[in-house]
Amino acid sequence: MRTIDEKVDDDRDGFVEVPISSGDTGKGGQGGQAGQAGDQKGNKPDFRIVQPEVDKDGKTIYRSVGGMWKRVSKNGNEFYSLMIGNLKLLVFPNDKK
Repeated sequence: MRTIDEKVDDDRDGFVEVPISSGDTGKGGQGGQAGQAGDQKGNKPDFRIVQPEVDKDGKTIYRSVGGMWKRVSKNGNEFYSLMIGNLKLLVFPNDKK
């Protein structure tokens, strides 16, 4: 198998990766407007996304892999922005109308 080294531009459309500390209480951050850079350093996510892992002693460790921020669209509708690594998904409530 052949490997190719490729230089990756780390400027992902203005998004900034936010490190999540292990002492985060999960109380949430401030919601931003859609299109704003609300993922700036210091803006804690409303929800943390963790992945369970098992260490060599058999204890479960929760590794932080992303977060979910509450946003408000230009129309005033609320939604969440889920970011895991380079993956960004928009999350909407499943309201029956």
